[in-house]
Amino acid sequence: MGFAMRDSEAARPAPAEADFFGDYSPAVTFAAGVILVLAIGVIDKLTGYDLHLGVLYLLPITMVTWSAGLGWGLALSLGTAALWLGIFSGAHHYSASFYFYWEGGVLFITFAIVVLLAARLREALRAHELSFAMLEKLDAPAYVVDLQRDEVLLGNREFRAAFEDASAAELARRPAREARFILADGRPALLRILSP
Repeated sequence: MGFAMRDSEAARPAPAEADFFGDYSPAVTFAAGVILVLAIGVIDKLTGYDLHLGVLYLLPITMVTWSAGLGWGLALSLGTAALWLGIFSGAHHYSASFYFYWEGGVLFITFAIVVLLAARLREALRAHELSFAMLEKLDAPAYVVDLQRDEVLLGNREFRAAFEDASAAELARRPAREARFILADGRPALLRILSP
C-alpha cells in the first residue's frame, strides 16, 4: 500500500460558498446576478449582433447557481436567454427567424448545462466537506485508502499526528475497524479506523 499523503498535502474541506460570494440570501444573490446580466446585456447590445458575448453571461449564472442553487440558476438562465432574444430579435442576419430562435435555444441549453454542472460540483464539494469534517471529529486515527491505486487519500488529524512517517506495510498490519465503500467516481475505497 503506497502512502501518498503527508501533513502538508492533507485534504482540507472545500471552502463554503459564503467564502466566495458572501453570506447572502438566495434572493439577494439572484438580484445581484440579474444586475450583472443586465449590465452584460447593455454591453452586448452596444457591441452588436456580430460580436457574440454570450459566454460572459455564464459568470453571473454560475455565481447564482453556486450561491443560491440549481433552481435559481436555471431561472436566471431562462431569463438571460429571453433577454438575449429580446435584444437581438431585429438585428440578426439569418434568412429565416427559425435559425435565430434556434440560436437562442442553444444558448439556453448551454447555460442550463453549465448550471447543472455547477450545481453537481457544489453538492460534491459539500459532501466531501461533510465527510472530511466527520473524519476529523473522530478521536482515533482514521484514514481512507483508494484500493485501486493502493494509496492513502486522506486522514484525520489524529492519523496525521501519529502516522505521518509510517510505512505502508506498518499501516496495513495495524489492527483497525474497516468499512469498504465506493468513491464518487466509482473507485473502491476503504475507511480504516485504527485501534489504540
